[in-house]
Amino acid sequence: MLSPQPIVYCGALLSFAFFQFYIFRIRVPDIARIDQSITNTPSLDAPTLLEHNETAADLRLPDQSITNTLSVDVPTPFEHNEAAADPLLPDVLRPRIRQVSMRVYNATNETNDALDARCMATHLEYGKRWGYPTHILRQDLSGKGEWRDLLFCKPLYLLSLTIAEMAKPPDERAEWLVFFDSDTILLNPNIPWTLFLPPSDFSQVHFLGGRDWGGGSGFNAGVFFVRISEWSVKMLTEVAALPDLRKDVPIGDNAEQVAFRWVFVQVGYRERVLYQPVEWFNSFEDSHGHLPPVQDGEMLVHFSGLKKHKFGAERKWLDRLERAPHELQIPLENTNYQVNIDAYWTRLRDARDTMQEAEQFRNGNYTTRNIRLAKAKLQQIVYDEANNSSLVLEAINQVKSALATAEFNPADGRDMPIAATNANIEFPAKRPQQVAWVPVDNKIKRAEVWE
Repeated sequence: MLSPQPIVYCGALLSFAFFQFYIFRIRVPDIARIDQSITNTPSLDAPTLLEHNETAADLRLPDQSITNTLSVDVPTPFEHNEAAADPLLPDVLRPRIRQVSMRVYNATNETNDALDARCMATHLEYGKRWGYPTHILRQDLSGKGEWRDLLFCKPLYLLSLTIAEMAKPPDERAEWLVFFDSDTILLNPNIPWTLFLPPSDFSQVHFLGGRDWGGGSGFNAGVFFVRISEWSVKMLTEVAALPDLRKDVPIGDNAEQVAFRWVFVQVGYRERVLYQPVEWFNSFEDSHGHLPPVQDGEMLVHFSGLKKHKFGAERKWLDRLERAPHELQIPLENTNYQVNIDAYWTRLRDARDTMQEAEQFRNGNYTTRNIRLAKAKLQQIVYDEANNSSLVLEAINQVKSALATAEFNPADGRDMPIAATNANIEFPAKRPQQVAWVPVDNKIKRAEVWE
């Protein structure tokens, strides 16, 4: 039998061991759960981050995610365990979407921190409602402070988040990243991001965005969707590296938009990109007449291109949103979103089926020139202007008309070798240098079956 003194020592040792196990066993996962609850709690009465701590947005934790910042009296995972420094810890409920933004400026930018915070708060509240964690970059990743370099922080930050997700087991990964510029206001939180995602029969789509108004690069990088995938890692890598690896490509002032667009027209990338109507999730306060004005019930307003008028426009919309939210926050079922989105995917299914029918219309290796031209034009429109319903429908009807003519007019049907039809179609180089928007009728690329 042990003497009293060793028993006391054993009891003390066991108590200490239990205390250590209890403390360190729960610390990282429990803090991770508390951490995510700030973003993922769907309560409309929950206080915003700025109400918890006005300085929290400037703590600049390693993951740059202000929505994962707790009040200063609550320890963060980074203070306890370096392994917990992964900015993308699994959520209590796996998020399908992660929101991404950036607030990185240089000395030439005119900023208004108070307005920026109010704009960002609309996205943070929206993320809490739908369970979308939000990640915000606050540091210049290039370290150069030049405006063009700051623009390329966007693909770099998205690349880092995509790789972090890909490093997780598949059942713990988010499915999509949604990027939004900091000069946007989330007007109608009743519209979930998931509403715009491709249905299961369009699983080949890895990028969704909107066209830029008024020409330019042909793509607006204010709001867009990136699927978590190996394809996205390659795409974002090429976009981020373009200024250094392809100095022959003129990227101009809208540098990152042009870089995205240049990559998107390349074979291997264009097949997985779709454009949706920009007003669905990226309406502009002023598009100089190129787009309809922002309507009540629309999801978001973007203040790009307003220059000295930007702050006044932001203040006007923020004040209205706070004064009369019911005017803007229309329930989803009372909007045209679902009808328009369903019609969008129905058109693309029709386009896909029509192109497959044209591809199968062969007698051995024979087809007609009209079918090949119409199919090539339809494929190009799907690549570049799927957002334009009238163009898509017109191109579908042209293919169907060519098929009907070949079917019922033997003199015009199945009598031309495919090689001969290709000889009459001007195809671009495999790596086209043109980065500006090109009218469909001026450049028709080789038609490919939508797989």
